[in-house]
Amino acid sequence: MAGYLPAMIYLIILLLLIPIRNYLLHRVLGPAQKYDTEVKLRLIPDIISGWKTVVMLFSLALIFGLAIWWLNKNPALQGLWNNFIIDKRVPASFCEQVHINSPVRQPVNTFSNIVYLLTAFIILNSLWKSRHATTKGHLSESNIFCVLFSIVLLYVFIASTFYHSSLIGIAHTLDYSAVFSFSLFPVMFFLYQWWLIRKKILTITERRKSETRFLLLFAGANLGLALLTPKGKEQIIAILLVLSFLISAIITVIIEKHKPGTNYLIYTIIAVIAAVILFEFDKYKIICNPKSFFQPHSLWNIFIGISAFWFYLYMRSEKIPVA
Repeated sequence: MAGYLPAMIYLIILLLLIPIRNYLLHRVLGPAQKYDTEVKLRLIPDIISGWKTVVMLFSLALIFGLAIWWLNKNPALQGLWNNFIIDKRVPASFCEQVHINSPVRQPVNTFSNIVYLLTAFIILNSLWKSRHATTKGHLSESNIFCVLFSIVLLYVFIASTFYHSSLIGIAHTLDYSAVFSFSLFPVMFFLYQWWLIRKKILTITERRKSETRFLLLFAGANLGLALLTPKGKEQIIAILLVLSFLISAIITVIIEKHKPGTNYLIYTIIAVIAAVILFEFDKYKIICNPKSFFQPHSLWNIFIGISAFWFYLYMRSEKIPVA
């Protein structure tokens, strides 16, 4: 349990700062109360408001951390993965020490995946709360893109948790497919947005058809990447997708520089760049302490989760022109 205390302490501090931040926003930005619901949702995204949400987020993290601790302390589960094939390169691929006989072989890297679950919860909780909001034209109103993004995050959480717990071959494949899905979603979303700019105005029927096409193309692209990526080339494909994500995001920032939500996209880019740097730190064992509670790869997960949060805010600020 001691291994999770520093991470949990930081999480508690961050969660306690949220109500203080909300109070300051309320006092300093009091005149913003005059805005209508649509403008307020776009410019002041108070989506982690209330103690209930904070307690729920903390509880999810605590339960996940305790589950990892219990699994590794349970004698009956020792050697759980020993009958499965582990890639010989895996122990040298990460800075964190591998507990080969434990059911959770990399506790710190595994625990850091909680950020994906928390972000997905925030998105779904926000969508539920705003389901009756009068945000006509907003993507969050149609829900389809934000719900799909939350599903992607849940898949990343499950696949990455499975991988860092077991380090077995099938988990490795699933983990990369999750990285493909996470990186591909923003790229396709930007392409969809650029297509909308050309279309100008959509009827409700046209919008539904376009959303259906998006879902089919996204599902097909994910399936194609999962089935057709040559073995051993997964990291190259993942890097190319992340670069495509960054390039398309930078182009979008340039195109939409005057839109209110562009700052969220800038924060997304910064978080992804930080994550990539930390990934390389872990890969080449820079600032590496195998027994440390803080690992570069776990920080990669955290910054990718943060980038997902900012990207959701960006999607939430976008509008679909409807006839």
